[in-house]
Amino acid sequence: MKIGLFGGTFNPIHYGHLRGAEEVREHFALHKVIFIPSGIPPLKILNLKDKYHRLEMTKLAIESNPYFEVSDYEIKLDAPSYTINTVKFFKNLYQGHTLWFIIGVDSFLELPKWYKHGELLKMIDFIVMSRPKNLTENYILESCSLIGEKIEENVFQLKNSDKKLYFINITPFSISSTLLREKIRKNESIKYLVPDKVISYIEANKLYRS
Repeated sequence: MKIGLFGGTFNPIHYGHLRGAEEVREHFALHKVIFIPSGIPPLKILNLKDKYHRLEMTKLAIESNPYFEVSDYEIKLDAPSYTINTVKFFKNLYQGHTLWFIIGVDSFLELPKWYKHGELLKMIDFIVMSRPKNLTENYILESCSLIGEKIEENVFQLKNSDKKLYFINITPFSISSTLLREKIRKNESIKYLVPDKVISYIEANKLYRS
């Protein structure tokens, strides 16, 4: 099987996450995409809701897509959830299968700050989703020291690694979890930005109100 690992805080999950994952799945003919909500992120994140709330919202958001799954691997950890350990877990779980790590371009540019990022780059191929118009491929190449030579269109060698980086331009959505949290705090509607079941969950549990 070809499997995409899609990690994130999903705080809350929204249609930008879902559509991006679907376009990646289709483009790379993945058999499934596994959403991995972070448990305790190593880098401090403001307004991060309880990990079990974020897990449940992710489950609700993806339940209608037979190609999507949710893993509670990081949620169950009592220590910070380092991506390198998550990748090791899934590579062991899916031995003999092909795995990619799916990441947004903004997060990829922050990757040098990640724990043991050099080792991580040697473990798995990356699929980088690009959305904002100002974050063009040339900008990313100029801003990131992790990318090596170009192999073919939208495919690059990662430096000091035999793994590759694949760029995909996905449909732009002007949605962010930060924007959604602000709208909820202001008691503004988030309908059509987030799946209805996730909205109901947020309302029932009074999330992001303060």
